[in-house]
Amino acid sequence: NVQKALLQSDVQSKTDKTPVTVADYGSQALVSFVLQQELRAEFSLVAEEDSKDLRKDGAQEIVERITKLVNYSLTSDGSYNVTLSTEDVLKAIDSGRSEGGSQGQHWVLDPIDGTK
Repeated sequence: NVQKALLQSDVQSKTDKTPVTVADYGSQALVSFVLQQELRAEFSLVAEEDSKDLRKDGAQEIVERITKLVNYSLTSDGSYNVTLSTEDVLKAIDSGRSEGGSQGQHWVLDPIDGTK
């Protein structure tokens, strides 16, 4: 259902001119949230996106779309009974800013949704 709901307008260009979609941001927020809930411990997520562009003026519509799709995905199968705020979603996206390293355990995420 989520994939069907994605539109061409859900693709943006990052400052480096590469495309990023609602699916990129949303999947990163979902993976981050679920890892935090299931691991219940500090974790390290190395991921591509951050919320910098989403926090700029004019991005509210896409942030609301991401938040709506994330919440739909979390609740649609009954696994989670939670509604994330837009700030919760942005924080979940930003939790993917780990640098990784040779110590500890790290999760790596690079969603592929066909934009490039």
